[in-house]
Amino acid sequence: MSCPVSCFKCPVWNKSLFKDFDSELVDWLAVKKNETIIKKGEILFRQGQIVEGIYCHSSGLSKVVQKDLNNKIRFSRLVFPGDTSGHRSLFIEKNYQGTQVGLSETVEVCFIPTSDILFLLTKNSSFSKNLIIKISTELNRSEEDKMATKEKTVRSRLALLIYNLALEYSEKTHENEYVIKTVITKREIAQLLLVADETVIRLMSEMVKDEIINYHGKKLVIKNLIKILEQTKY
Repeated sequence: MSCPVSCFKCPVWNKSLFKDFDSELVDWLAVKKNETIIKKGEILFRQGQIVEGIYCHSSGLSKVVQKDLNNKIRFSRLVFPGDTSGHRSLFIEKNYQGTQVGLSETVEVCFIPTSDILFLLTKNSSFSKNLIIKISTELNRSEEDKMATKEKTVRSRLALLIYNLALEYSEKTHENEYVIKTVITKREIAQLLLVADETVIRLMSEMVKDEIINYHGKKLVIKNLIKILEQTKY
């Protein structure tokens, strides 16, 4: 599968920054964008690399990880289909502030160069508004995540991560269970939460015992979304 030539055909079009474009702008964007596919474990861009544009994600799951000078992870977040990456670095810094790595078997993105993004900001008020809202929302979420790391239990943060995976990157079964579309390991979850692997292994084992989650092969299954939501408050 490759990225759709027309954004109108993209399955996550309504979630993108470009969702308000008319047919003329969509045709213009089709010429400007470059389609890229990365595999699991491959890097889309590296921390410190010069920003050359932004990425719009049409499918697949990935993460952005930021490290400090001692090579210790200080921040990480998931990137879902319909999301954008590189946009904050484009306006805040000259270089990417994190490294983006593929988590699913394939991650499909469309790259839009900086010059074209700046052109859109001057020509399309809806795009400017969507971008401002996105950056503001993410900055607010970053502050909330920092507070949660200090104030919330690891169980609560783990439950929230699983809940977001269920909402954004799962397939719902006839039994009202949510199967995560790709294999995401306990180690990868621990890295996202910035906690020890053993802590995540213990907590997820308790969730399996309580019949909140389970596994289909190696894929995580959320058996009870309501109970997962309740655990985000602990």
